[in-house]
Formats: sequence, C-alpha cells, structure tokens
Amino acid sequence: MEFPDLGKRCTAPACNLYDFLPYTCIYCKHIFCQEHFKLQDHHCPSLNDPNMDIRVPTCPICEKPVSVPRGQDPNIRMNEHIQNNCADLKPKNDNTCRKKGCTTKMLVPMQCPDCKRSFCVKHRLPVDHLCKGKQIDEKPVKQTNNTSRAEMERQRKDRIEQRKQEIHRLQLKAKQG
Repeated sequence: MEFPDLGKRCTAPACNLYDFLPYTCIYCKHIFCQEHFKLQDHHCPSLNDPNMDIRVPTCPICEKPVSVPRGQDPNIRMNEHIQNNCADLKPKNDNTCRKKGCTTKMLVPMQCPDCKRSFCVKHRLPVDHLCKGKQIDEKPVKQTNNTSRAEMERQRKDRIEQRKQEIHRLQLKAKQG
C-alpha cells in the first residue's frame, strides 16, 4: 500500500472492508464503508432510541405535517391539531413591521425610541414610519387658571411645528447620508 494512513476499515462485523472514503455515523461514531453507512445497514443502536425518532406525522384530514416536540406523544399533538380545526398554532409574538401596508417579517425587530413600536430596517427611522412621537405629547394640557385657551392652543401649534421641523431635518439628513 502506498498510503497506509489514508482510509479506514469498515466496522461492520461481516465486512471489514478497507475504504478510502469512509463514513462516520453521527449517532454511534463508528466508521463504515459505502454499503454499511445507513443506520439500517449497520444496525445502529440509535434506531431503538425513542429520542432519535424524528419522523413528523401527517394529519389525515388536511394532509399537512404536524410538528411534535421531542418527548411529547404524537397522538396528543395530533388530537390538538384536529380539535383546532387543523389550524396551525401561530407564534404569539410575530415580528412583522408595524408600518401600515408593510408585511416584512424581521429576525431582529427595531424599536422606535419615540413610539416604542417595532419596524423593519426600511421603516426604522421616525421619518419613515411617520412617527407620532410619545403619546404624552398628544394629550392636551389641562387648563390652569394662569393660562388661557388661546395660550394653550398656541403652545399646541408650537409643538406641532417643532415636530414638523424635526421630521424635515431628519428627512434631509437621511437624504444626505
């Protein structure tokens, strides 16, 4: 042999073939040739382990696969699926963009510091999602004896004007950068 360290012997009892491209079973960690690398072919002990059973049952009604968490009885999960009229259980917290009309799903949501809502990368800036700002600013200020209605109205208009100017400034900054 020219390369004695290249390749390994198959550990199947009846085979013992010297293979230059051996397979290592990820479950039992033994080395096998091409004929014996499948779990059934080398009688892998993991075949009898219930934790290694990763088959997904199919619903007889809707014919969709029903996911079963490890360790849970598939019959119980199938009954739940059928009792819910074959509806898939949706995750409680979906990461979709909160901008009206945008249906982008995000891996990592970006929260607006002003309105505390989650947005996609495209709508993350307050300018892009037409942020109304903090809800505290939106509430009218209670009238006191010292301030008249006209003064309160002027203050409200000033706040609105300041917000418009800030949005315009952010838009210009976004166009430049």
